[in-house]
Amino acid sequence: RLRRNLARVDEALRSCPSLSRLHTEGGWYAILQVPATLSDEDWAVELLSQEGVLVHPGHFYDFSSDGYLVISLLTSEEILQEGMSRILARFAKSR
Repeated sequence: RLRRNLARVDEALRSCPSLSRLHTEGGWYAILQVPATLSDEDWAVELLSQEGVLVHPGHFYDFSSDGYLVISLLTSEEILQEGMSRILARFAKSR
């Protein structure tokens, strides 16, 4: 499931050039690199309050600068796909 979800994330990101994923060597999370137009915490709060998507701000994982959100790959494939759709839609609005 982790590999399938990571592939879903990569597939979704192809349609949004302003977002990318950091390389991973394993684990249960994917790290999205996002525009630093807001703080990571502000992006996380906005995604939760406006889109109903839970992500972690990068500073939870010791990223020292803004521009990173962490998503879980443990979620069901259907929920991950819906969450990625909502994330992409939100970032498409901010262009």
